[in-house]
Amino acid sequence: MRYLLFSLLLAASAFAAPLNLTGTVKALSESGDPVKDAVVLLKVNGNLIAYARTLSNASGNFTLLPGKDAPGDISGGEPGEPGEPSEPGGPDDPDPIAKPADVLAVKFVSYQAMDLKGRSHSLNNLPLGIYVILGKTERGKTVNLGKVYHKGGALKIGEIAKKEQKSKSLAKTVTTRGDSVQLIVRKAGYLPKEVEFSSFSEDVGTVVLERDPLEKRIDSVMALMDLNKKIYQMTQAQVGTSFGSGANFYGSVLQGGDGYSSTVLSSMSTAINSASPKIPVTYGKDMMHGAAAINGATIFPHNIGMGATRDSALVRRACEVTAKESWAGNVDLIFGPAISVPQDDKWGRTYEGFGSTPELAVEMGAACVRGYQGAKYNAAWRVIATAKHYLADGGVSKDRGNVTASDADIRRIHLPGYEAAVEQGVLSVMVSFNQINGVHQHIDSTRIIGWLKTELGFDGYVISDWQGIANSTQPGYTQCDYGGSCTGPSLTSDAVRKAINAGVDLAMEPGSHENFITFLTSLVNNGNNGQVSMDRINDAVRRILRAKFRANRMDNIQGPTEYAGKTSLIGSTEHRDVAREAVRKSLVLLKNDNALPISRSAKVFVTGSHATNTGYLCGGWTGNGCETSGFNQTCYGWTNTRDNVQGATSVKDGFNKVVANSVVNSANEANVIVYVTGEKPYAEWHGDTQNLTFQDNTLATLKSQNSGKKIITVFISGRAMDTNSLISNSDAFVAAWLPGSEGAGIAEVLFGSPYNFTGKLPRKWGTYDYGYGLTY
Repeated sequence: MRYLLFSLLLAASAFAAPLNLTGTVKALSESGDPVKDAVVLLKVNGNLIAYARTLSNASGNFTLLPGKDAPGDISGGEPGEPGEPSEPGGPDDPDPIAKPADVLAVKFVSYQAMDLKGRSHSLNNLPLGIYVILGKTERGKTVNLGKVYHKGGALKIGEIAKKEQKSKSLAKTVTTRGDSVQLIVRKAGYLPKEVEFSSFSEDVGTVVLERDPLEKRIDSVMALMDLNKKIYQMTQAQVGTSFGSGANFYGSVLQGGDGYSSTVLSSMSTAINSASPKIPVTYGKDMMHGAAAINGATIFPHNIGMGATRDSALVRRACEVTAKESWAGNVDLIFGPAISVPQDDKWGRTYEGFGSTPELAVEMGAACVRGYQGAKYNAAWRVIATAKHYLADGGVSKDRGNVTASDADIRRIHLPGYEAAVEQGVLSVMVSFNQINGVHQHIDSTRIIGWLKTELGFDGYVISDWQGIANSTQPGYTQCDYGGSCTGPSLTSDAVRKAINAGVDLAMEPGSHENFITFLTSLVNNGNNGQVSMDRINDAVRRILRAKFRANRMDNIQGPTEYAGKTSLIGSTEHRDVAREAVRKSLVLLKNDNALPISRSAKVFVTGSHATNTGYLCGGWTGNGCETSGFNQTCYGWTNTRDNVQGATSVKDGFNKVVANSVVNSANEANVIVYVTGEKPYAEWHGDTQNLTFQDNTLATLKSQNSGKKIITVFISGRAMDTNSLISNSDAFVAAWLPGSEGAGIAEVLFGSPYNFTGKLPRKWGTYDYGYGLTY
């Protein structure tokens, strides 16, 4: 299923009439209280329509949406200009609704009774009272079968009229072009409601939301927590530092890019046996492109390469493999996917985004969330996924910079990926170091509480980035590394106050966790002095617990038995096959002067700086394969060998895997020369550059010395670069991005049949436009 919001916006141009739906949202309770800030939105064919969304007001009333200037109008949009509203239709425009969906036979597999206070009851022995009866269909949909007055005792389903035999189709409304349209109403803490309507211009009446039964379980846990336990739950400490006496109460722990231990999660889980309540401690890692902190793991192309595949189903499978291997290494919290929309290749994190357009962030980001968590967190292997970095990190030209843009442009380019991730049920969102028009995102209440939590209805938790709260006191600061060679901005009480009140729920505080706890405790104990309220603390803790329940961590503290600690899954043949497919589909052919495909009888000389170095193929955020050990100007997140990543296949070795004995040892012996070169590993601001011209003198010499032989250049990089000199000296040029551990995938496509080039540029590359890519 595709989640390409912008194509849906274009499809919406078929809706000739302006949208004008009204209604009222109330809670299922004795008083029937109105629900403020319930999110009301439309789906077409099961897919979210960007901007077709509004909120209920204090009286529970909503209007979706009356005028062309309202952010939810879907009356048009010219091809090539996604998201730009056109003039609404005139009075003679036909109603786009053909008819309400037919009444269909529905089989219910279970039933539930809810009293008017929202409490769930079995039908076997009900007290006297009025109940709302809910039926669950074979497809897992919950249908409100109406209210019944019950005199007490067992309730027979036959008493519920004949609604168990027939129910309105959950597709709701059908347009004249055959699209099924749903009105969805949701609010944090309530079960979402699908609403019938037959026209785009009508009052849909009162929508009653029922409290999610999960909230009652969260209530029971929070009742056992004092302020100290709640603030510990909001704290993420770094493994390797002193946890103090409350280690078993932390909400989460983490290690940076170069740290990992397979025993952290199990030891923390054991520690909570003496705690009350027993809340698992999550263990977070940057598994950016596979479980790359774990030796021998399957490492996928970085996101820029996955964007080139244009294959969201493949992205989902890749993220599923990553989740399974993360659990095999006892990691249950992944800081990903990055759904950045990089606009400038000079930014050192360009490769973390799927491409330069919001539709790639939407489609691929949503697919990765499904891979990590399943469909709305239903996978047995599910981890807690973290969409990052909110908001507009891709709008900078240097890391942690300032994005100068209008709200309209931020919404058009950078917000849709988060809308799609929220729709998929992402459990966590990480805020960014960048600023938007001078406002650091860790303290931007408008965008965290206003846009994300309220307007998009995100009900998971918001986590800060590495010491990001302290960074908000000195926006843009990047001089210090994470190894302690210098001292960056310090955490302050005022920074904590601003960040928590802006909507940060879980504070990533490596090395500063004790100060954070002290500051936040003091801010709450200052009472109504403009500091931090208990309502804000309770909201944060509820969101963290909600994510842990949904991830099945509360009910299964040791993790899923079929995946947790199962080291045989790490780097398995099945998983590497998925990564190899991803490599094949990510390659983009920019030039081919009768050099490709290579004959399987050819003798190939594979040379260049990146031909045998698997660390270069994997790039940043990989557990090993660094230029030098530790953290310096060209390297981040590696502590092991200089050259090779355990279990990875180089480009050169890949040739012999695909065609045995195809590789020769010199150009003199060869029919074809494959020259593999590119960037060396970097991450974060260490990859920032002002010069995108790639300097290379070797290829010209190689060409002059081997006249008449075809030269194929395979370029390894995390971004598009000025490679004109390489392209002009090559008979074929392949943009291979950062392909990961499966170098044989490159050879498979260069040899051709049964494989061909299918990758398309996820961003412009010199004179080659976005979407360009040759085939054989």
